[in-house]
Amino acid sequence: MELQLTREAVRFERLVTSGEEQVAIEGEAALPGSMRDAVTVLSVQAQAHIQQAQAGSGEAAVRGRVCFQVLYTQGDLTRVRALETTCDFTHSLPMPGVTPGMRLCVQAGVQETEGTAGSGRMTLRALLGVTAEAFETVEKTLVTGAREDPELRTRMQTVTACASEELGADKTLVRDEFDLPAKLGVGDVLSATGVASVSDLTGGNGRVGVTGVIEVRVLHQPQEAGHPMVITAHELPFELSVPAQLAPDAQVRALAEVTDVMADSVAGDKHRTLRVEAEVTVRLTQCRKREMTLLEDLYSLSGPLLEPVTEAFDVHADEEHIQARESTRIQVTMPKDAPPIDTVLAAFAQPVLSGVSPAGRRLDAEGVMGLTLIYLPVDSDIPVSVRVREPFAMTFPVETEAGVTAQLDAIECTAGPATSDRAEVRCVLGLTAVRHGVTRVTGVTDVTEGEEQKQEHGFVLVWPAAGETRWDTARRLRVAQEALRPAGSGALLAFRK
Repeated sequence: MELQLTREAVRFERLVTSGEEQVAIEGEAALPGSMRDAVTVLSVQAQAHIQQAQAGSGEAAVRGRVCFQVLYTQGDLTRVRALETTCDFTHSLPMPGVTPGMRLCVQAGVQETEGTAGSGRMTLRALLGVTAEAFETVEKTLVTGAREDPELRTRMQTVTACASEELGADKTLVRDEFDLPAKLGVGDVLSATGVASVSDLTGGNGRVGVTGVIEVRVLHQPQEAGHPMVITAHELPFELSVPAQLAPDAQVRALAEVTDVMADSVAGDKHRTLRVEAEVTVRLTQCRKREMTLLEDLYSLSGPLLEPVTEAFDVHADEEHIQARESTRIQVTMPKDAPPIDTVLAAFAQPVLSGVSPAGRRLDAEGVMGLTLIYLPVDSDIPVSVRVREPFAMTFPVETEAGVTAQLDAIECTAGPATSDRAEVRCVLGLTAVRHGVTRVTGVTDVTEGEEQKQEHGFVLVWPAAGETRWDTARRLRVAQEALRPAGSGALLAFRK
């Protein structure tokens, strides 16, 4: 028997390594008014945006920016003011084994914020949790088949490989106006945030059309002192076209991110007119899945003993992106030195995940929630703020597998006093999760031929070892699988010609 093998250069992507690190980002902004005015920082919120991630030698260079929104009082301690500023940052995340040219998948979330004021300036700090995964494209020459021969038995395997690549990015500016009824009792705008989602993709002629919706939430000053701040929600549709060449068999994904929001309002006779301007950036990626048929094992019924030379390697098999929303309620006990609650003006949340675990058709998440309550104490018109950290556990209706990485963002937060020293906070959280499926594959790189072995002919009775498959038994006896017959008590009978 002359053995003839078919070889092919196979390209696939593999997960090289992953890294996680906390990064402290600091920013500064000038405060209006007199430097002698007393300043009280009530709340500091922030959003992190990754603008670029590039692989280096043993590191990932990440560039992005943090957008801060601050509520504070200055001079007149009964009036809440707002300040917004942006801080650019660069950071090198240590990742052993990473080399230039590798593809990076990077996520960043704000875990904690704080601010201090002095000498007419506001100093801000945000603690980011940054995670990164590095992938490289590998090419190996593997045996994909052998010439058909009556004396040769082969077992093939089908391997699914996924290769992702960035197609391009673009941004657009969306403007709209909304009428705010007088019954809302809103005054000037304090701050605005937004999240974007993609609803439809269309492709053709080297371009991809993206349509979606920006959800903007605006925090307004109340018209009457002592009333809670008002949050209004608004939807802005967006549409843009991104130049991109799509592969015929690729799965295209669009990630939309709101990078800037501005809002102001003008009072009319019976209502206020809210003007909103939002910038959204859309990044396109495509995942190309293909199935590879490779030789897994072989043996001969007669002649030289054949032994495959194998090599084990990991293949990036699939990529899953998940987005979901859920709400949770948290009971907050005020610190002992906090003044008793009269009216809650506003509440903010910063969730930090400590772990996620898939459980069937749900994803269980737990962590610590940083909660900031701004309220008026009993018999006082000067707002104070209290920040507490409370553990939380919640479940998202998401079906996924182990190996998923996730982050949570607070979309909406409302609170009300239960008693003078307790409050109930309702939070709507958005989950963003990514799972990279990795499959361990053993491929055949070559086949060696040993010396021709003599074997006895006739019937053979054998009891397979524990865990031994039908293929393993037939290979050991050098008979065809179809020649094996049950012989009772777990034994197999074969006739060797």
